[in-house]
Amino acid sequence: MGRVREVTVWGRGRARVAARRVRKLPKRTRQRFRNARLRWTAIRKLIKKEREWDAPLRLRRPRWWFKGFLSRSAILYDLPRNDPAQYISDLQRVYRTKRMVHERLQDVINNKLTTHLLLGTMDIRSATLLGVYWRGAVHRFPHEERVELPAYLTRLAPEQQVFFKVLSGAEGKNIFAVKRIGEDRWAVNGQESDLDGTVGVFYAQSRPLIVEEGLEQHPKQAALFPDSVNTLRVLTMLDVNDEHRPFIAAAVQRIGTGRSAPADNWSRGGLSARIDIDTGQLGKATRLPNTGTVEWFDAHPDSGAPITGMEVPYWQEVRDLVLHSARVLSFMEYIGWDIVITPEGPVVLEANINTGTNVLQAHQPLFTDPRARAYYAERGVTTDLAVEPPPVDIDEPI
Repeated sequence: MGRVREVTVWGRGRARVAARRVRKLPKRTRQRFRNARLRWTAIRKLIKKEREWDAPLRLRRPRWWFKGFLSRSAILYDLPRNDPAQYISDLQRVYRTKRMVHERLQDVINNKLTTHLLLGTMDIRSATLLGVYWRGAVHRFPHEERVELPAYLTRLAPEQQVFFKVLSGAEGKNIFAVKRIGEDRWAVNGQESDLDGTVGVFYAQSRPLIVEEGLEQHPKQAALFPDSVNTLRVLTMLDVNDEHRPFIAAAVQRIGTGRSAPADNWSRGGLSARIDIDTGQLGKATRLPNTGTVEWFDAHPDSGAPITGMEVPYWQEVRDLVLHSARVLSFMEYIGWDIVITPEGPVVLEANINTGTNVLQAHQPLFTDPRARAYYAERGVTTDLAVEPPPVDIDEPI
């Protein structure tokens, strides 16, 4: 242990020395150094992502790695049959779009607790925040009450469902759907257990969790796939040529499957169907490829429910809600909204700054929209990453 501590302290010392040396360099040199470091960090993330895909070598697309595309994205976008210049690449997403909004503002939205508080302040209809779970108890909102977890679970009404979520996370990871299904029985993500077993799931968590009220989805949404809440992902950004007014750049219906249940997450095997922004009508659905070809569905592969031609309930209300939310939060500029359609209308479930793009671009490249391309260009996203990126101010992210 002593040797490990000695090496760690030595490494930290070298890092501090290196940081001091960098600060002594001319400003432009420091900017180049920082850009190179950020780009290398992005490349390492993509390498990790590529390795996480459990696929044989024959499905890899190394040709497109050097253009910034992961193998699955190259298959999904059918490159080179389609023009890669029309798509935001995976490298552009993690290296450029992640820095379009100031990092301090991103901290607000990336934290689900502060997102709830912000949406409530802005009078945006959103899911109800019930409390925060930490160290074996739920701190109920807005009450002056700390309830031990076993007592909190026994207070749930029969068939009541709540969601425990990590404060910061993506891709549907670390989400626990808890439902009381009997006098002394609960289900966590569909797995039944008694009180001790249910409590044990959360006692094993090392991070705080927010607690949200479960939302009942509209019957037409539930009919697509009843074992998940099927959400909309709606992307808004600013029209830089029209007084920076927000507009909807793309929208998709996400649909759960047997692979992704109890969530509808695209990265876990859920479906994505394009929504016609004018009419709210669904097109064909697809999903991330596990083979060398892309699958398209007019009907759900598990439930058999029709998809193509179906209309999103309350679509005009969805548009109004999203555009109102984007206007009151226009300082965020670029947001992927997760919307749940309830029997009474749409509700904001989450907001995402670094929204995934392949769930949207599976249907149409984002650069084909002139307004979207203009916004990305103004934020430096359309710059060719094969050349030297433009300088970035050390203290002010793009």
